[in-house]
Amino acid sequence: MAQKNGAQSVETIAGRKIVFSKGVGQTNIDELKWLTDTVLSNAKLWKSTGWAYIADCSEMKPVSPSEGGELVTMTKKFVEAGCKAFAFVEGKSIMLKIQAQKNTQRSETGVAEGHFATLDEALAWLKDEVKI
Repeated sequence: MAQKNGAQSVETIAGRKIVFSKGVGQTNIDELKWLTDTVLSNAKLWKSTGWAYIADCSEMKPVSPSEGGELVTMTKKFVEAGCKAFAFVEGKSIMLKIQAQKNTQRSETGVAEGHFATLDEALAWLKDEVKI
């Protein structure tokens, strides 16, 4: 069952070491901090073996620069907690793809990153390419 706070929801993918979040509409810094804490809580048992994060932002509005800074902090915390890959589900939005790429680059973590139109594509990439 998904945990929810405002525009954000978080759940794990059954049988896989993957935490999945979905955002709808406009989010804010408080929701992003909740998202970070909730994802980390869900993934804590996988720190030593590695895990992956999927963010479905296909229904999100672009974030402000301050919220983008919070996403950079979130990326760093996830990598420190054993996250091996980020998969972004962006639908057909080029703007969301560019924003996600810039936030990951700004984190300077070197984490594997993929961008996909659908959740199924993201799950297949994580299974076939990242082995999670």
